[in-house]
Amino acid sequence: MEFESAKETAVRLGVNIRTVQKWAKENKFNGAKKLGREWLIPQNATPDNNSCDEKTTVHQLLPVLSNDFVPGYCNDMIAGLADETDKAIATAELYYYKGKTQQAIEIAELYLNHADYNTALSASFIYAFANLSSGKLNLTELGFENIKRFVMKALSKDDPDFRASAVFIGTATLVLLHQDTDELPPLQTVMNDLPAGLRVFASYIMAHKVYLEKDYSRAVGIAEGVLTFKGAPYPVPSLYLKLMRCVCLMNLKDSQRAKSAFNDINRIALEEEIFQPFAEHHGLLQGIIESQIKKTHPEAYREIVAMVKNFSTGWSTVHNELTKSSVTISLTTTEFAIAMLFNRNWSVKEISQHMDISPRMVKHHLSVIYEKLDVSNREELGRFLLK
Repeated sequence: MEFESAKETAVRLGVNIRTVQKWAKENKFNGAKKLGREWLIPQNATPDNNSCDEKTTVHQLLPVLSNDFVPGYCNDMIAGLADETDKAIATAELYYYKGKTQQAIEIAELYLNHADYNTALSASFIYAFANLSSGKLNLTELGFENIKRFVMKALSKDDPDFRASAVFIGTATLVLLHQDTDELPPLQTVMNDLPAGLRVFASYIMAHKVYLEKDYSRAVGIAEGVLTFKGAPYPVPSLYLKLMRCVCLMNLKDSQRAKSAFNDINRIALEEEIFQPFAEHHGLLQGIIESQIKKTHPEAYREIVAMVKNFSTGWSTVHNELTKSSVTISLTTTEFAIAMLFNRNWSVKEISQHMDISPRMVKHHLSVIYEKLDVSNREELGRFLLK
């Protein structure tokens, strides 16, 4: 049998050497052996994933989403978690929401093959979307393959905890990638088996799915109903749900109500510097970030713009590969917002008022957009934009 070093395995698999050493110690590589302080890994070996029959569900699924805390004190909530594994996953999760994707990846990849089902599923979810935001397509696919494998195996088990986690993560992944969820049981069927915080995020996923079906009023109704009766604040899942409400209000051309709702979101996010959700929804928000944050919080806006560029590049690469379409990544954040509004049949005057810029500036941006994309009308423009 031919062997390679842990470093060579790490390069081949695209993971951190510390991850390979941890997997080797946990006997994830069949035939691996230790020589002194170094691990020797069989060439072309891949980590062996425990089956769902061997996994438990002792740990929390996505602890930051699951738990309530006062905005500004998320680190205190994490420090108060009783289990060190839950603390690690929560730390990776918070890094992701703050846009610190490399730190999130380095922690999450250590737990991709953890014996606890919820831990492995949480790590895979964080790992996939953090790598997507970093533009690392092969590692993004590794995370998504992990999710798919764990979800399918869990659904074959007659266990409500496994089923709830699988349906939740599986549906969230597919909806966020704008993919069909018909092969999974409806998310509503497992809501009562999820912790309260995840029920709020599950409502965001359902509202997002309804948004994709262009039933904007119904999506707003889902969001507002849950936000009214959810009880505890649950700031991170509530942030996502409020963002989707704004997205749908913008599609209803109720920009004043959308801006009012956005100000509440803005206050929550600034307390924790949680800006990744803004990057994920930037194009869908159609200029709200530019009109509401750019002038009042310029430093936060610059951070969001940097995250938007990274997320848009990664998301567009994955989306274009899945759908064989051609979503553009060549526009600036302001140009993309104006292009989205114009594609939604907003007039130059309406865009001007919404984004607080002159009509002349709107026309200038549109001419640049048309030139960059080599298009000449709204119909042609729509082929390059997120739906």
